[in-house]
Order: sequence, then structure tokens, then C-alpha cells
Amino acid sequence: MQFYQFDKVKLFEKPTPLQKLENFGRHHGFDNLYMKRDDSMLLGLGGNKLRNLEYWLAQAKKEGADLIIAAGGLQSNQCRLTAAACAKLNLNCRIYHNDQKPEKLEGNLLLNDLLGAQAVFLGAISEEERNIQVAQEVNRLREQGFRPYLIGDPALGALGYADSAFELVEQAQSLGLKFDHVFIVGAMNITATGFLYGTALLDAPFKVHVISVEYPLKIMEKKIEEIWLQLIELTGIEPQKHYSRFALLSDDTLGSGYAEPTAQSRAAIRSLAAREGIFLEQVYGGKTLAGLLEKAKLGEISGDQKICIFHTGGYGALFTQAEILQ
Repeated sequence: MQFYQFDKVKLFEKPTPLQKLENFGRHHGFDNLYMKRDDSMLLGLGGNKLRNLEYWLAQAKKEGADLIIAAGGLQSNQCRLTAAACAKLNLNCRIYHNDQKPEKLEGNLLLNDLLGAQAVFLGAISEEERNIQVAQEVNRLREQGFRPYLIGDPALGALGYADSAFELVEQAQSLGLKFDHVFIVGAMNITATGFLYGTALLDAPFKVHVISVEYPLKIMEKKIEEIWLQLIELTGIEPQKHYSRFALLSDDTLGSGYAEPTAQSRAAIRSLAAREGIFLEQVYGGKTLAGLLEKAKLGEISGDQKICIFHTGGYGALFTQAEILQ
């Protein structure tokens, strides 16, 4: 299944690997635990945002954009991958950060600089205020004759993870696998909602666990519903099954909030690295894996079931997290 009515640019080879976690799974009591390695994409250290960017940047090119705008925190994975994709496609990129300029560049911020993106530091302001200022800047640029394209349309980007649901099911079938549960991160929820939408279009062959790493449960539920409705409006396709019939949303391992580490996430990161040689960072991947382990502890999933977890990348930020992870 594909969304042929929407243009895409190609930013990575598909499918991304589906890897059985032999050692980690055995240690934690799982017979068939797999990881969908969206971190293995070659461009810009890879990660989930490349799936979104294939649609966003196709739209930017369609509109004749001459400047790609992204906005985020200093260690934003979306900003880093936007910069990488722009470098590959020979597009100018400008990134707005809601923070002060640090004394030294490290992690994703250093990578953005190497990729040739222009950084603008707006000071220590809220995400809401940053978005207001960036929207004003986009309008000013248009008045000056530029053709900026602002990255982030939720529904359009979510199509990339609807694609990933189709890809995962086809890949699993080729290996003789039928998953019972799939785990995916819930942050801005573009990724999660896209995956839920694609899963629904496939008549929900498995349960989907969305593990919140950013918002309390009620807020995450609201954001997912908003993007779900936007997807239906964008595509004109309403799945027969609403995601509430197969999705399990959880904030059990959110801890004290976004980017705040927990003992569970630290332990999950260390266990996976030591047993599989796979790195997770603590903002997204660590908490998502911790969520899976918590569900097993609570008896909501069992070791004899077939389970998949998405690795959505982001370990460029890992190099800024030494104090947090020790």
C-alpha cells in the first residue's frame, strides 16, 4: 500500500533492518523480541524523521522553496536530519533554537554546523513562543521575496510512518513472523499517529503500544486524535478501525517529564548496549525500551509473544548525556 497522490523524495534505502535481539531478549525473558532499526539509515546518522522528511521536502520542492526552515531545541533530531537532508538535496537550511548559543558545539548542534545549516538562537523561550517567532520570521522572509518552507506539517509528515507500518508487515511476512505487539515512541506524536494510521489501514494485525516520553497521557491522547483527524482530512481515507481499538497509550515510564532521565531508562540503555552493541539515548529510545520492559513486568505482554520495538534513532544526542547516564 502506498499514498501515490503525495510526492516523496528518497532519503534512505528501504526496508530498514528488522533485527532479533537474541541476547537482550534472552536476558529479559523474551523468546521473540525484534527491533526495527530506523536508526540504521545512512543519511545524517539516521532516524525516524527521515521518513517524515521524504514527504515534507517533496512538498517544499513542489512549492519551489529556496530556504528550508526547522525549529527545535539544541539537540533536536528533527533539526539535525533536516540539515542532513537539505545537504543531500542541495537546499539551503536555517534552524531556529529556543535557547542561548552555547559556549561550545556538541552533539546534534555540532552535526548541524558540519552539515552547513545556519543556526539562529532565539534565547531561552518556550516552545510556544519559539513557534510564534518562527512563524513571524517566515512571513518576513516571504515579504522579502524568499520562498521559505517550514518543516513540520503533522499530517503530511505522519504519512512517513504510515508507510513504516506497511513496510514492517511486509517484512515480517517475508520472515514468517506475525507480531503480537509493536512498541513505538510517543513525543510530538507525528511518528506514533502515522504508525497507528497505517496499522489501521492494514486492519490492525497487532497491538500498538505508544510510550510517551514528552506529555502526560491525557495530552498525548488529545494530540494523537488531532493528527489522526488531520490525516483523514489529508488523504480522504478513514480507516474502518479507530486506533483506540488496538492501541495502548502509556505514560508509565515518563518520569518527571520530557528529557528527564529515569532509573528505568538508564538501565534499559545500558542493558541493550552491553548485550547487543546497540545504542539508545535517554530522551526517546531509552524511555521507550523502558516502557516495554515495564509492560512485561506488569504482565501486559509475555515472553512467548512476538514483539517488535522501533529504534527511532537520535543517538547523536547521546554524546551530550554522559553526566545523565552515569
